[in-house]
Amino acid sequence: MINLVSIGLIGVGGMGSTHFKMINDLGVKVTAVSDIDEVRLTEYSKLGIRTYKDYIKMLDDGGFDGVIIATPPSLHTEQAIYALRKGYYVFLEKPMASDLEGARQIYNEAKGKGRLMIGFTLRFHKLYIMVKDMLDSKLGKPVAMWHIALGTMPTTGWLKDKKVSGGILNEHGVHVLHQYYWYAGKVKEVYADAVTITSGITVEDNVTVFMKHEGGASSIFHLSWSGGHSWRKWGLTAEKGRVTVEGYVTGNYVVSDLNGNIIEKGDFEESIMHAYIDEVKHFIKCIENHERPIVNEEDGYHIQQIVDAAYKSALTHSKVIIS
Repeated sequence: MINLVSIGLIGVGGMGSTHFKMINDLGVKVTAVSDIDEVRLTEYSKLGIRTYKDYIKMLDDGGFDGVIIATPPSLHTEQAIYALRKGYYVFLEKPMASDLEGARQIYNEAKGKGRLMIGFTLRFHKLYIMVKDMLDSKLGKPVAMWHIALGTMPTTGWLKDKKVSGGILNEHGVHVLHQYYWYAGKVKEVYADAVTITSGITVEDNVTVFMKHEGGASSIFHLSWSGGHSWRKWGLTAEKGRVTVEGYVTGNYVVSDLNGNIIEKGDFEESIMHAYIDEVKHFIKCIENHERPIVNEEDGYHIQQIVDAAYKSALTHSKVIIS
């Protein structure tokens, strides 16, 4: 039963507090939480939960089966490695780390243990699962994939600090990069351009990435924080058909064959919370059954390789090969 599992939570800011609510709603006990914000901790103390400013002390004290880490990317490496070494199942919010070296260290610690899950939520989103099933059953392998994402500058300060977030592509773009990896396999070549238009930030606010997959598919992704308003569309062409989506996690979708005949269309309106919940359910199930998560260190490290290659390409204005 789900309620036999208990969880420790590191970081109870925006995403961490969302995880806490979902875990409670699933009937899973949160035994302990850690955060550097004493005001946040006070709220959890009132609920009878053990609270810590020092995550190491929390992990050493234990009393839970798995750990959810929902802190800024620059903290992921040391926190994930320590939790893995203590023997816990670890759910690590995306991205894996703030840079490739940090991701490599986590990968090396996690490899062979089967206890690390990375929070690439689209893997559990019903619309994206439906499209993947369409590819597998009717449309064939992807040939070309595209995604345009225009947005506005976030208000959270650390997101605009390259040393903390790792950049816009690293913090916000990895969901789409993982979708591409899930649909078409590993990426072998990357060409990218990144620019900063907004003053007072140390991250790029526009990035365009072109990728060539080992299986032959091509992918392109444009992500912007200076779009002035939110506007997103994505889609793909496969061997036997096409998919277009007017939106990101909700919106109208159309599936057609190569002659333009409509196979299926509809309007997906369900909140993304269903994907977050199914993601956490999967993590809990892995703990209960001692299973390896379907989204793990292999996924996290390869996506970090793509991000690293994109930033190198943007600096050198040349193609980067992922070995």
